[in-house]
Amino acid sequence: MNDVPQQCPTPEEGDSGSDGQTGFPKPAGRTAPLVADGTRTEREERHGVVIIGSGVGGSIAAFRLAEAGVRSVVLERGRRWPVTPAGDTFPSFPSLDSRLAWLDDDSTPLPPGRGPVPSLLRRALSAALPRSTGLLDVNTQDGVVIISGAGVGGGTLVYGGVLAQPRPEPFRRMFPAGLDYDELDRVYYPRARKRLVAAPFDDDLLARAPYRSNHLWSLAAKRSGLSAETITSNYDFDVIRSELDGTETASATVGQYHFTGCNSGAKMSVDRTYLARAEASGKTAVRPLHRVTHMSQDRKGLYRVSAERLDAQGTAVERLVFVCDKLILAAGAHTPRMLLTARETGALPGLHESVGDGWGSNGDHLVLVKTSPIPVGAPQGGPPAVLVRNADGTAAVMHSPMSFPVGSGILVCLGMGLSDRFGRWTLTADGKPRLKWEASYDTTSVRAVENLVRHVARYMPGAHPVPADRPSHPVVAHPVGGVVLGKSTDLYGRLRGHRGLYCLDGALMPGSTAAVNPALTIAAVVERCLDHIISDFTS
Repeated sequence: MNDVPQQCPTPEEGDSGSDGQTGFPKPAGRTAPLVADGTRTEREERHGVVIIGSGVGGSIAAFRLAEAGVRSVVLERGRRWPVTPAGDTFPSFPSLDSRLAWLDDDSTPLPPGRGPVPSLLRRALSAALPRSTGLLDVNTQDGVVIISGAGVGGGTLVYGGVLAQPRPEPFRRMFPAGLDYDELDRVYYPRARKRLVAAPFDDDLLARAPYRSNHLWSLAAKRSGLSAETITSNYDFDVIRSELDGTETASATVGQYHFTGCNSGAKMSVDRTYLARAEASGKTAVRPLHRVTHMSQDRKGLYRVSAERLDAQGTAVERLVFVCDKLILAAGAHTPRMLLTARETGALPGLHESVGDGWGSNGDHLVLVKTSPIPVGAPQGGPPAVLVRNADGTAAVMHSPMSFPVGSGILVCLGMGLSDRFGRWTLTADGKPRLKWEASYDTTSVRAVENLVRHVARYMPGAHPVPADRPSHPVVAHPVGGVVLGKSTDLYGRLRGHRGLYCLDGALMPGSTAAVNPALTIAAVVERCLDHIISDFTS
């Protein structure tokens, strides 16, 4: 396999020859002329391996390939978010700005309008919101609002950083029989924790004022008689102590660690772990602000990935085609949509009929606990400290501290369980991917999570869950599935029907990671896949 990039354009006049973000040389060759819309005409680059997406799966793939001496190019539609000493990389709640949201034309944080007035309001809000290459991707479907990260590091930029491992029985219930939990437990979960720079929550922090809410939850969890465990997450707790001492920007300690990013650098997102190691090898070139628009396979068996290079506002300034021998899909929430579109439009016609099926919410459910008699302070310091599970491990709950500007007397609890059913992506008549999924698919998960929270709340004097109807469009922060391992792919992420095409991200999960946060299981499964398929790239 030819893994040396063969690139043909020249640096533009006055350019330094670097892409300005990674330091990798720009391709050499001719500069393409401008066309009417201000973008440059298509040019091609030839590579051995292209990876679409820089989240957990894409970063692990890049690292493992680099470790094996294989060059790759990582295409990421979002920007880089380097943590700087100024501590102002990310937007902060409640002073949010245009850096917060990545907004495509149909991405508005309101459910689709039912009737003329709601529809008009939604269109007005969509028109008023700035279109930018922001941090948070909000995608509203008919029955759900899907939240994911946009940027180098993917979802790890905005997630809570919890690295929880599922129990064996729920895992075996959800995942294919060929995926050995004991092997994952022995080899791949430990490896993923080490490479993600995992650390257990430091209990001594619970004595500090910003951690009153975490302390309250932890005490109640441990008194409840349920399985309560200290959470392992990918945070540098020395930096968190520096936040408390005033020598680092207050971020995690004031609840600014998820959705809006972590300005102190306490959270070790994968752009700072796996991907940083891959780039340091000189074998991995990361291309931020490159949005993939199309992919296909030509008659020679080469993959052709069309992409737009964007400016910071999201305007396309150049169109490119990346031609490669092998293509890895690791675009997270976007992977099933991209593959489904390619299959249905005939660009990748051999893809298995199951592509698009098995999408799930990971059984996510939020419950609020009112703690009026007990002062919990505000803002609340994170990350989460203690995870509570039910007896059979089919549901788990943690308190997720928030950056409330004033004392709210509220604990936000995030739970996960096992869903009853899963959704599927389809293509509409006008060629747009749409999700068929209903909130009722999570009825059992919702009930199990609420029962857990209700039980723990009994051990907080005067506390009680806040009654709430299940929203018609619940927010899902852990979208998984749609290209399920062992169905759309073999047991190692090779997509059926197209040689040299792989899926290595959360889309492999069967709509669930068995009642825990997905990141650790995604990392472990992708590590396992790469142990088996790395020879595909080196032989």
